[in-house]
Amino acid sequence: SRTALEDVLVKVSGNADVTQLPQLEPLLSQAEQLVQRYQYRAAPPPASVAADAAAPVPSQLLWESFDRKSINQHLYDAGVSVWGVNRPATLLWLAIEDGGNRYLVGGDNRPDVQANVANQARRRGLPLNLPLLDLQDQGALAVADVWGDFADVIFKASERYQPDAILVGRVYAVAADQWQSHWTLYHRGTGDTWESGQGSQDTAIAAAIAGAAVQFAKRYALELTPGSGNTVWMSVENIMSLADYARVTHYLQTLDPVADVQVARIEGNEVSFRIKVRGPTRGLIQTIALGKTLLAAAPQPPGDSVSIAPSAVNPNGGEPSALEEYRYRMAP
Repeated sequence: SRTALEDVLVKVSGNADVTQLPQLEPLLSQAEQLVQRYQYRAAPPPASVAADAAAPVPSQLLWESFDRKSINQHLYDAGVSVWGVNRPATLLWLAIEDGGNRYLVGGDNRPDVQANVANQARRRGLPLNLPLLDLQDQGALAVADVWGDFADVIFKASERYQPDAILVGRVYAVAADQWQSHWTLYHRGTGDTWESGQGSQDTAIAAAIAGAAVQFAKRYALELTPGSGNTVWMSVENIMSLADYARVTHYLQTLDPVADVQVARIEGNEVSFRIKVRGPTRGLIQTIALGKTLLAAAPQPPGDSVSIAPSAVNPNGGEPSALEEYRYRMAP
């Protein structure tokens, strides 16, 4: 249970070193008490047949589910950043050079590499996909475009997948079972690059996905300092039924940056909420932007700016409170 909880803490925080923090030792020591459910599941195939040939392959793995609210609260109390469940859907364009040949990974190509990618993405909590490499992809770009990291061509070819982010990598052998790699992560107008040192091909790919997780965590992990936070006014349009009302209310309550949700006003198909936010408001706005439940109905303030919301949000009546105000509509 402790090992499984350590993996969860890395996934939730985006920090590979989080388990070394002394303030989290009490949490790790009670790992068994935090298990909500467990079951045995069929083990996935090994990521690399060659690497695992000498080792026994388990037929089943123990799967454990932990108390999410309790874990987040411990991280919150310890001052550790929390990276929520809404994460950027990432498309991976991966080019490998082996024995003088270069090829892309995806479709039916290199299922062993795809298994490693899926395993590493699962460990880091990244919704990561590979391209289909069908005729449409083949007509849109070539392996040389990915190898050269030609952004314009890659962006155009990626449009059909509608990703939130694009990870581009080239992996190449420098010696027997020694691989090196170069990576670029494109997300919201930025391009972060890094390289991994020499190691196995699996290690190079694992380093890439870990690097992407680190970059995303820098942007999206919330520093939930105890006692900090704001209260915002949020109006949501297009709520046409009780089911819609229940859906949006439940959605807001489950967001990691949200400490409390109160319905302040219902008018026609619009519901206004008073929301207490943990940490900076921009964390809430970024989290909603990654989801598929609410869509911005108007240009939003940049976060942590002040606009005057209606007086209905003032629980004591009288003059309206100075609150950040955001407008959304429910997605179909």
